[in-house]
Amino acid sequence: MNDWHPSPSASWTALPALLTGHGAGIGEYDASYIVDLSPGQVLNGRVSADIRLTESWGTGAGLVCRADRDWTFVAFYTAPQVQGETRTTVARIGVFREGTLTTVAQLPEAVVLSPGYHHFSLEFFSGTIRGEIQTGEHRYELQADVPHVPFPGYAGLIRLYGAGVLARRTAVERTELPFAASPAAGVAGRTFEYDAFLCHAKEDGAEVEKIAADFESKGIRCWLDSDNQILFGDFVTQKIEAGLRASRFVLPCVSKNLTLRGWTRNEYGAILNAEFSGDSSRITIPVMLDGAEEGDIPLMLRDKRRASSTNKVEFEEFIRFLRSH
Repeated sequence: MNDWHPSPSASWTALPALLTGHGAGIGEYDASYIVDLSPGQVLNGRVSADIRLTESWGTGAGLVCRADRDWTFVAFYTAPQVQGETRTTVARIGVFREGTLTTVAQLPEAVVLSPGYHHFSLEFFSGTIRGEIQTGEHRYELQADVPHVPFPGYAGLIRLYGAGVLARRTAVERTELPFAASPAAGVAGRTFEYDAFLCHAKEDGAEVEKIAADFESKGIRCWLDSDNQILFGDFVTQKIEAGLRASRFVLPCVSKNLTLRGWTRNEYGAILNAEFSGDSSRITIPVMLDGAEEGDIPLMLRDKRRASSTNKVEFEEFIRFLRSH
C-alpha cells in the first residue's frame, strides 16, 4: 500500500496489477475511496481504469480527482436509481465535501453495464469535469462545470453502497493543456452558439449595438443583453449566464463607464479567472470604444492585446480574427 491511500483503511487491497474494493464503507452512501499518492497532487489531468462491479445493479463505483485524505473530492460514478417499478443505473458527477455529497450533473439516459470490465475515465481541467464510460456496445459521456474544488489533489477510485469492485490498468496523468475534444465537440470539448458576448455599460448601449450590427453583417454571431436576448419575464442573471456559456469570445467594451459598473466586471471576470487557471475554451478580448483611453482599461485586462472600434484597419483585422476562430 505504499502508493495508495484508502479510506476507510481496510476497505481496499492494492495488488501489483489489481485494486479490489470490498466490505462496508462509511456514511449514508456506504462509500469508500482510494487515491494514488505516487504522482502527487494534481490540479489538471486525467484518471482512468477498467472497472468491474461484482453486481450489475444496486451498487455503484467510479473515479475521483482533486481528492484530499479527509473526504473532499470530485467524483464521476455510477449509482442505482429507482423510478416507480423501474430500476436503472445512472452516471453522475458529484462533489464530496468532508463526506457530504452534492450531485452536480446526471446523464439523462440510463447506463447499461454488462458483466465484466468497463473502461472509466475522468478528465479535469480548470472548472470543467468530463467523465466517460466505455462499454462493449456504447459510450456514455457526461460533462459539467464544477468550481467547488478548485485546489489540486489526488486521483483514484470510489465505490458506493458497499459495492464489490475490481479495477485494473489504473492510470493518473497530469496535463497543462485542456483535455482533448470529443469528435463531435468544439473548442475544449464545447460547441458555441455565439462567436462573441458583448459586455458593456448601459450608457454605451447605442455604440455597442452598432458594433453588434457590424459583426452580424460579417457573419459573426453576437450575444447582447438587448430585447432580442432577454424577454419580459426572463430571469436576467440566468439569461446572461447562459449567454456567457454559449459564447466563444467575451468582449469587454472599454469606456469611462465600464469600470463603474460592477455587473459588467462580474460578466467578464468569471471568464478571465478561468483563463488564469489555464482554461482557454473562452477568451476575453478588450474592445476600445470611442473616446476610451489607456487608463479606462481594467487592471486585469491591461496585459491583453485589445481591439479599437474606431481604427477601421485594425477593427477589420479583428473581425477577420473572430471569423477565423
